[in-house]
Amino acid sequence: MMAIAPDISGLSSARALCVLLLTVMLGGAAGPAAAQSLKESRAQQSEERALEREAAFTQSVCGSTINVFIDWRSAADWPDGASIASSCDGALAALEAVCRKGNAPRVTRFVCAGDGSGASLRGGTLRYGASPGDNGFAETRSVLE
Repeated sequence: MMAIAPDISGLSSARALCVLLLTVMLGGAAGPAAAQSLKESRAQQSEERALEREAAFTQSVCGSTINVFIDWRSAADWPDGASIASSCDGALAALEAVCRKGNAPRVTRFVCAGDGSGASLRGGTLRYGASPGDNGFAETRSVLE
């Protein structure tokens, strides 16, 4: 992408500097960053929708409402192309399995994190710190039982 420089020949030096700074900030420098940000935003929305679909099934099995979240700050180093929602799906499946047995703790919130910390249950919040390529079923099931 090529930036077009504005004609600043008739401006005072202070105004010319302001025009050049604004041109760089709004044009050349912000363009690719904004496009990348939009791409990341769309990818995050897609992952959130995928996790919500998985959680909808979990809710139907467990007969309760579960608010689901992806902790994006914890997933800052998550590899491109790897689905964090898929990596957290096993934790939701473990909750479904425990619900089917009839002895599930009350879970009202599920947090899918990308920090590799594994499963934890505190109050009504089930948190699964996923690792790429792992699903956490067995570990989460043992935490829930």
